[in-house]
Amino acid sequence: MKILAENSVLIIGILGALAFAVSLITELLKDLPGIKKVPTKAFVILISLIVTVAALLIYVAYASIPLLWYYVALAVFAAFVVAYISMYGWDTFKELKDRFIK
Repeated sequence: MKILAENSVLIIGILGALAFAVSLITELLKDLPGIKKVPTKAFVILISLIVTVAALLIYVAYASIPLLWYYVALAVFAAFVVAYISMYGWDTFKELKDRFIK
């Protein structure tokens, strides 16, 4: 049970860091000429797929472990979680802050 608790905190931290990176990249790139035509939510999903799979590849290379097919599948699933956090996390945070801090 202790291992599960330690890993869940690590996973939440990684998801938060990836969501922050996706939000930052989106804010920096969304006003470029070719990207203005793309819907922002679709762009966030694309960026989160790229960032999450890249993070997986970096970790696999760093840890010297073999890349298995289900790692990639889980990274794609995690990319949608990261995209959701990036799209709606700040709005939810602001709403909670406004509700409780007056």
